[in-house]
Amino acid sequence: MDDTAQRHPILVEFTTGPGLRQVALSPADALERSAQAVDDAMGVIREMADRVRDTVESLAKRPSSVEVAFGIKFDCTASAVVAKASAEAAINVTLVWESVKLS
Repeated sequence: MDDTAQRHPILVEFTTGPGLRQVALSPADALERSAQAVDDAMGVIREMADRVRDTVESLAKRPSSVEVAFGIKFDCTASAVVAKASAEAAINVTLVWESVKLS
């Protein structure tokens, strides 16, 4: 965890799945779990950006621009996952590359 996360804590509301229920967490546990979930979400964004860039760079004819939009939800068992629908996303992410050469 970096200093920014410690200075500006972000609390995450986790969704529960069928047969699961949310239990009370201490404030310290809630902060720690939330920080991990946000870190996981940032990892999902980095991985998605890397994969899109790699895919576009492998194309014989590259588009002049690329835009990818996806949502991330926070799940009580998996932390941060790509949402199957934007309505269930806690974070909506749009990645845009405007140049012909993606780096």
